[in-house]
Amino acid sequence: MGYFLADFAKKRGLKYVMDGKNVIIYKKATKGMEGTPMITLQTHQDMVCVAKDGYEIDFLEQGIESYNDGIYIRSKDNNTSLGADDGIGVSIVLAILDSKTISHGPLECLFTWDEEQEFSGAIALTPGILKGKYMMNIDWETDGELCIGTAGGLDVAANLAYNITETPSGYAAYNLSVSGLTGGHSGVAIVNGGSNAIKLLGDFLATISDLRLAAIEGGSFPNVISISSKATVLVPETQKAEFETKWKKYVAEVKAKYATADPNMELTIVETETPKESMTEVQTKAVFAGLANAAQGVTEWSETVKDIFETSNNVGPITMKDGTLNIEYLVRGFNNDNIAKLADNIIAGFEGSKVGFTTRKYGAFSPWNPSLDSALMNYARNIYQEHFGKPISLRKVGGGLELSEFAVVYPDMQFISYGPTVNDPHTINETVEVKTVKSTWEYTVELLRNIKQLEN
Repeated sequence: MGYFLADFAKKRGLKYVMDGKNVIIYKKATKGMEGTPMITLQTHQDMVCVAKDGYEIDFLEQGIESYNDGIYIRSKDNNTSLGADDGIGVSIVLAILDSKTISHGPLECLFTWDEEQEFSGAIALTPGILKGKYMMNIDWETDGELCIGTAGGLDVAANLAYNITETPSGYAAYNLSVSGLTGGHSGVAIVNGGSNAIKLLGDFLATISDLRLAAIEGGSFPNVISISSKATVLVPETQKAEFETKWKKYVAEVKAKYATADPNMELTIVETETPKESMTEVQTKAVFAGLANAAQGVTEWSETVKDIFETSNNVGPITMKDGTLNIEYLVRGFNNDNIAKLADNIIAGFEGSKVGFTTRKYGAFSPWNPSLDSALMNYARNIYQEHFGKPISLRKVGGGLELSEFAVVYPDMQFISYGPTVNDPHTINETVEVKTVKSTWEYTVELLRNIKQLEN
């Protein structure tokens, strides 16, 4: 993607810089706009690649097949995520760079990489390379809103080099699966009260005393609420009836609990051939005790902003292969101390088992807290009111934006985030609302065209 952007700039005679995998494209002020403040337009190059169960695609080689029904753009047959997050933002900025008619001051257009996982591009950005005083991020996902603050976060990983042992005689094996959950962005949809497929399996299996694990997998990325998971487990043949009864009861309980948030939830159990090898009972118990210990979803609600969490957690993905089991989490919050406390609790749940778990914390990003006296924010509010004849809503949200990292490196820069309506990002149901692309385009043009007002 970075090479595409560089080629785009070359073909138009625009100066550009490749800072690592980040790309910055510069465009001079149009006639009459010289001397106005430089504006940094910012988007990210990457997307979350999610495919429908059973649908095969190589995201690195194949493009997304999209469909426009006049109201929404979505992937064809909802086979994959769309990539509107943040492909639509990239498209808007490229259209600005390509235009010969839009009035604007000097522009630097920053396209970062790896926003969806660790903010690596934002974190790695060379200090001092950005010259703009004001940054407009086009990665917000609700039209008519101005984001002025976001949560911070921290990734946690638990890894176990487990003992592959011969399965003793007298064990029966079952394939368990959870599927059909609603899922979504772990910084946004987490407040909707839905479940996580990995957590559902983990909570049930933590209640089984005699158990051996042969296989488990689920989830895609730490910032995506897991919609499916599956495991192969072994129980003593003498406990088969009890195990099946417990599962049936558990299925009824969770389906009732999540009937509204996850109406299409499916949980299945199928007896299968007993694997020759499996994890020891002691290590199996530690795996599911750790999963059960770590909370899923909102752990604390904001006392000042309605329907926003103060701290939350999401588990996923989980993988088990070649003697190594890996579990990942993404903790989010608006207070770094609370984030660290929740992360430490997750770690304690695994390390405390003393069966060989190693853990690490990584990918920390800071909260971006709002500045209500921001000149850029007030300018953006006024322009929206003038052009659309109604006020724009201000939002502080749980999803992370790269602005939190930029604010650390560039403390004197002012930031806003806005964008068209993107529904169900990070899922196969992802859509972008067509009419809101038009309004976001108009808003961007007006913000650039009237920039002289910003410092008057």
